[in-house]
Amino acid sequence: MTSDSENYSNLKSFFKEENYALKAYTKSRINYTADCDAYDIVQDVALKIFSRAASASQIANIAGFFYRAIQNKVVVLIRTKKRPRASMTKWNSTHSVR
Repeated sequence: MTSDSENYSNLKSFFKEENYALKAYTKSRINYTADCDAYDIVQDVALKIFSRAASASQIANIAGFFYRAIQNKVVVLIRTKKRPRASMTKWNSTHSVR
C-alpha cells in the first residue's frame, strides 16, 4: 500500500470512529452562539483534510491533527464574528439618499 492511500485510509477510519467525539468537542467550543453548527464545522474541516490527504505527508498523530484543525476553525469563526461591521446608519449618514 502506498503512503498516500495509507494516509487516506487512516484518516477515513479515524473520522469514522471519532465523528461523534469530534462533534461533541466542537460543540463545547462554540456554545457561545446558536448560528454555528458543530456538524458543519466538523464537515468543513474533514473536507479540507481529506482533499489534501493525497498530497500531505504522513500524519503521525491523526487525532491531534483533527482536533487542532477544528480548534483553528473555531478561532477563525470567533474572530470573524467579533469584527466590527460597518452599520447601515453610518453608510446612510455619509451618503445622502433622496
